Amino acid sequence: MNKKALLVLTILLVAGLFITKPVFAGWTQAKGHAYNQLTYQYYFSDHKYSTIETNDFGEITGVGKNHRTTQAEFESYSLTYYGEYGIIDTLTVFTAIPYKWSESNDTIKYSGDNGPAGVGDIDFGLRYKLSDNLFGTNTLMSLQGTVKIPEAYSYGHPLEDLSLGDGQYDGTLALVFGRGFGKGYGILQLSYKYRFENNEYEPITFKPSDQIKVFIGGGYSIGPKLSLRGSIDWAKSIGNADVSRELVRLNASKYGGILDHQDHMVIRDTLGLEQNTFNLGVALAYSFTPQIQSVVSFNRDIGIFDLHKDAGQGNTYALAMVYTF
Repeated sequence: MNKKALLVLTILLVAGLFITKPVFAGWTQAKGHAYNQLTYQYYFSDHKYSTIETNDFGEITGVGKNHRTTQAEFESYSLTYYGEYGIIDTLTVFTAIPYKWSESNDTIKYSGDNGPAGVGDIDFGLRYKLSDNLFGTNTLMSLQGTVKIPEAYSYGHPLEDLSLGDGQYDGTLALVFGRGFGKGYGILQLSYKYRFENNEYEPITFKPSDQIKVFIGGGYSIGPKLSLRGSIDWAKSIGNADVSRELVRLNASKYGGILDHQDHMVIRDTLGLEQNTFNLGVALAYSFTPQIQSVVSFNRDIGIFDLHKDAGQGNTYALAMVYTF
């Protein structure tokens, strides 16, 4: 067994202790307790917000004002297995493992292949509770670290293939604040995501931009078994994406002979390495028992105030089952 297969097997075995990412994670699990969630999710997009300008022939001519434009249809289905487990009362380990099916009608870019299926990027992390009464305000504060692991799939050529993930490692460090308010609660998560270089096809290499991320969420009990949730999720590129000259040269024909600043075209349009995303979500949760719950949710990418830029605009529909012990 090679090292990559061994790493994936180890992660899957550890993840077997529990089950997808709770929408409003922040509190740690008590020692020996677990949160388990299995989510089926559908995402669809056929428009995007872009700063790339084109001429009447569809050739890219430069960078300008952010605007909404049509793009090739993209669909993604996923069944995500997530869980978190309390090692001690103040330390929780968590993981997320998605099985994905992706399709695109961009037959030129993807050589007529609709898209792959399989395990995508795997998240693995730790959450440590720093305080459950910050400055006497009854506010929880946790420190959370996550590593995104791209070892469960073969990454395709960045200009020719549709892949199950980004093909490179990411590391995210976050501060999470949470507080209960009567029948409700609120969450604020501030994080920084560092993104490593993808060198799977060296010397064709690229590094996605690092991101600053802000998540605001909350929930309110509208009945003994029913609760309503909402979220705002914003990711801001810091603009440090980089692509190799070999990658720019291979993609040059798309730019209609415009040679100046072609690296920016590849970064913003072809690979989308400096995306800003702004997403709003709403969810309805129903508790069958104190340990078993179902959650129906809808999320939409919103293009306002240039908060959503050089990224696809789509809708996400999800159904989740939760089990805790």
